[in-house]
Amino acid sequence: MSEKDKRRGRGRGTIEEMPNGTFRPRLPGAGARLRPCATYEEAEDLLEAALVKIGQADATEPGGLTLRAWGVRYLDERELGGNRDVKTDRSRWRRHIDTAYFADWHVASIRTQDVREWGRELLRKKAAPGQGHKKTKDRKISHDTAQYSLNLLRCALEAAVEAGHLEANPARGVRLPQKKKARTHDPWTYLTPEEQTALITCEAIPLEGRCLIAFALGTGMRESEQWAQHLTDIDLARNMITVRYGSHGKPRKNGRINHIPILPLARWALDQWLPIVAARPNPHRLLFPLPSGARRQAKKAPAEWPEWLAAANLRPERRHDGRHVRWHDLRHTCASSLVAGWWGDPWTLEQVAAQLGHASRDSTERYAHLAPGALLAPAARLDLSRIYPAAGRREELTTRNHSAPPAGIGPATFGLGNRCSIH
Repeated sequence: MSEKDKRRGRGRGTIEEMPNGTFRPRLPGAGARLRPCATYEEAEDLLEAALVKIGQADATEPGGLTLRAWGVRYLDERELGGNRDVKTDRSRWRRHIDTAYFADWHVASIRTQDVREWGRELLRKKAAPGQGHKKTKDRKISHDTAQYSLNLLRCALEAAVEAGHLEANPARGVRLPQKKKARTHDPWTYLTPEEQTALITCEAIPLEGRCLIAFALGTGMRESEQWAQHLTDIDLARNMITVRYGSHGKPRKNGRINHIPILPLARWALDQWLPIVAARPNPHRLLFPLPSGARRQAKKAPAEWPEWLAAANLRPERRHDGRHVRWHDLRHTCASSLVAGWWGDPWTLEQVAAQLGHASRDSTERYAHLAPGALLAPAARLDLSRIYPAAGRREELTTRNHSAPPAGIGPATFGLGNRCSIH
């Protein structure tokens, strides 16, 4: 590639100097060669005109569909299909896919190695200023942003395959290099039973605030779901809640309606709260409107939340794990309490997944370590004598000279006294 071609930028084609002194432009990727030109400038003008024409090609023209043109149609179809995140998808496409060096290639010319190289470039791409990062220099886009962009491209190309524009999806199977995050703690926290009691019974917190907290704890709903909950979807007679909305007028995160029982803590909150909200203006018929009757912000905790934590003496330095409690951690607390059996009989991970409305059990696996009973119960039922018969002759194992420790060595209790005695 000549120095001039390098200045043209990747994905803008190349211009080859022929032995007879003419210049022949070539479209990017596996594109065709165009007619020879007398000068480099003429070849450059011809190549630019061809790129513009390709970008404007009709989406139904066989072989004439570019990724940029297909992106417009694909995102329009997603919006018509009722996709809730199409605004985010459009922004992501504009910032990261329309700027790809193969954006103006025919979709059939894009190869797997092109998608893989573009993905690596994304991880090195600098983030645009704004969103709280105006003063951060040389900040790169996050790994999640790069992954979401790759997923969007993969889905768009898969749709192109289904529409007959491609034989195979070049983004299928492409994976971004993973950053291994070394952790010594979980990236979330939960309230222990003692901390829950301190929060719910703290008289310094107004009753209205304790109702909001108790309902979040007793349902495991996301804050955006809680603030979008309608009064008409509370069925006290059947003791059920229908969770329809993830925010105002929009479906939940996984697009499914969830029906959950009203657990005792949530029932207490409703018994206290419903008379209060009935006496307030409530034009939207919401369960938890602002005192004025207006909607709460979808993903924002009550403004008094830090004050309530301080009043209940739940500052990070006073908590069991030394971590700050977010409102979203009330959802984690609900799941943790059910799995651990703090509120009664332990729930299975499948039951907790249904309560929280997880699309799969994978999201619920994070709470498995809080369910020791789930492991101890089946472990106690194991019968080693089936593969080692001598293990069943307990009298032989206990009558040998192992009943007492050697002289000078006492039984190990690990500082727990008789609670750790071994039988």
